[in-house]
Amino acid sequence: MRLIISIITGIVLFACTAQPDNQTGPAEVDNNREQYLDWFKDSKFGMFIHWGPYSNLAGEWNGKQVPVGSNAEWIMKNLKIPVTEYRELAREMNPVEFNAREWVELAKSTGMKYIVITAKHHDGFAMYHSKVTPYNIVDWTQFKRDPLKELSDECREAGIKFCVYYSHREDWDHPGGYGNNWDYDNDWGSDLYHHEKFEKYLEEKAKPQLTELLTDYGPVGLVWFDRGMYTPEQGMDFVRLVNSLQPATLINGRVGHYNQEFIGDYQSTNDNGMPPGGLEEYWETPQTLNQTWGYSKFDKSWKSPETIICRLAEVVSRGGNYLLNIGPQGNGEIPDTTITIFRKAGDWMERNSESIYGTTANPFGELSWGYCTVKNNRLFLLIRDWPADGKLNIEGLQNQVKNAYPLSDVSSKLTVVKEGEITYVELPAKAPDHPLSVVVLEVEGAVKVSPRVVTPDAEGKAELNYLTADTKGEAKTRYNRKGGFHISKWRGPEDSVEWLINIDKPGKYQLKIDYAANSDWEGKEYEVKIGNHSYRKTVVSDGGYFNYREFPVGYIDIVESDIYTLTVRPMGEGEKYLMHLRSLSIEPVEKAKSHGWGVE
Repeated sequence: MRLIISIITGIVLFACTAQPDNQTGPAEVDNNREQYLDWFKDSKFGMFIHWGPYSNLAGEWNGKQVPVGSNAEWIMKNLKIPVTEYRELAREMNPVEFNAREWVELAKSTGMKYIVITAKHHDGFAMYHSKVTPYNIVDWTQFKRDPLKELSDECREAGIKFCVYYSHREDWDHPGGYGNNWDYDNDWGSDLYHHEKFEKYLEEKAKPQLTELLTDYGPVGLVWFDRGMYTPEQGMDFVRLVNSLQPATLINGRVGHYNQEFIGDYQSTNDNGMPPGGLEEYWETPQTLNQTWGYSKFDKSWKSPETIICRLAEVVSRGGNYLLNIGPQGNGEIPDTTITIFRKAGDWMERNSESIYGTTANPFGELSWGYCTVKNNRLFLLIRDWPADGKLNIEGLQNQVKNAYPLSDVSSKLTVVKEGEITYVELPAKAPDHPLSVVVLEVEGAVKVSPRVVTPDAEGKAELNYLTADTKGEAKTRYNRKGGFHISKWRGPEDSVEWLINIDKPGKYQLKIDYAANSDWEGKEYEVKIGNHSYRKTVVSDGGYFNYREFPVGYIDIVESDIYTLTVRPMGEGEKYLMHLRSLSIEPVEKAKSHGWGVE
């Protein structure tokens, strides 16, 4: 049985640049992208850099402040600075303190394996020597240097992956770009999706600039798109462009429409997002060091090194990458506070990086004492709350432990006792590290854990969602910025999802299912089975993406207390997905009556 984040099979990556569900695409799109993800899923930790003319303004213009908590890099839009005036402000950018080698050394010493820098943010200004427009840092300012070229060279020398952020939809400088409604008449209403001004912007600026970045700066690890795109076709234009110029370059999930099906090589969560429990698609969370992304002289809400370390461990234990953002000042200096925090986090990484790089996700679910990662037959226990009694409890580990030791002292052996479903590790009286101490368990064979069993609440109701699901075949737990977390990608009877439920009160129960379905999935048949009871149902669609609805499945008489398996599967084969399944619920009929539901 493969658990939601099973260590036995590893995280299953999805068809990376595949078309949206059931839309066919040109043959030149490469769907065999998993090979290119190896470096990314091993790296775990990256540096995000938001840097541009907005950094020079530092959160203030004409005596007006961008409030702390709002994004300082949005100052042009937030304060509605006219294009002509912002362009003159951009001329003043002269980052004479910029030192690409120091930036790369800071990332490397912190344990970061890749750098993503804003080549063009929403303000439309190119932070590299663009031939498409003179509105770039070399031709427009006194600086006359190309920071991205210097940074790409230093990254290559240091063994760091050089990556670029490019705002492909949003451009407040170009009259056809999205977002500037104070200078330009771009309130296009329903014509927005295919408006000729927007298409002109894409063809004369966005695509040519992306071509420059993928042609003139050596190998690019990934392109980090932002703000989505109106149509799947427009998103796929950028996917094809990247694939054609540098096939190995990864594409993040924001290249396509946020509210439609995923396009990209890996999933990007919301800003500062943290999916509980992990996913079965590879993902990354962008998080920032204080409250804004671009530099603001007003924002002093810095995260501590301890917070950064714990967030890194939490993200990696859930199967993702941690992309941590900094906002350099307009003159090219990185704030001293940023450097201090990074140095301290880097000290911990130097001692404990083995528990981070190249690992897979925690197979146990949420742990009260900290986090867990896995590499081959080793479990890394990243202990946040050191147990007062000196015993660390691990429930559900099926393997025998053949060796246990602190990562900081591999010669110091720890005693391990297994009693039934619980493995006890006897720890030293004092935690050897801060804020996380790492203990390594070497086990016999591939790591195996007991399947999770859902226990109904005090009133007998159980909610079954992606956190406790056991997917099979091509069914996967997924994420969408509009729809949240769900199970999808299933097309045939071999693609299914199961839950184990401990029902200890015999009686009559009601089953309900909560899902969304696109209009062309209407009428597909599926089966819901629990114990010996089976229900055949037909998919109903509301015609939209990720508009979930709850539907009745039926009633079941539970005659004895037991652990029951509940399974959902498509009844037939097909090219189209079955549904986006958010959850099922099982509830005693008496409780259902109190909610006003009818009974058979």
